[in-house]
Amino acid sequence: MNVATLEGKQLDYWMYQHACGVLETKVSQAEFESGYAAGKFQFTEDKALLVDLMENYTINVQRLAGEWLASTSGHSYYADTPLVACIRLVVALTFGNTVKED
Repeated sequence: MNVATLEGKQLDYWMYQHACGVLETKVSQAEFESGYAAGKFQFTEDKALLVDLMENYTINVQRLAGEWLASTSGHSYYADTPLVACIRLVVALTFGNTVKED
C-alpha cells in the first residue's frame, strides 16, 4: 500500500509501529486495537505531535495549492493537514514508500 494513501486508523497503526521501534518495544496488534478503542495511539488526531515530528526529523511544512506539504531533503508527502503529511513522511522514512497491507 502506498504511504501517500494511508489515512486514519491505518496510518495510526504504521505510526504505532514506528513508535515501537523508537521505544524498542514489541509491536502488538492486540495492544494497538485495544489501545485505539480506548482513545490511545490516535496519532493523526494528536496535534501536539506535530512540533515534535518537525523538530526530531527536521521536517519543513508549507501549504501549496490547497494541501499541506511535509518535506525533508529528498522526501516529501502531501495531505489535507500538516500533521497527517508529517506522519506520512515519518512512516515513509522508516518503512519505505510502500507498506504491506494489514
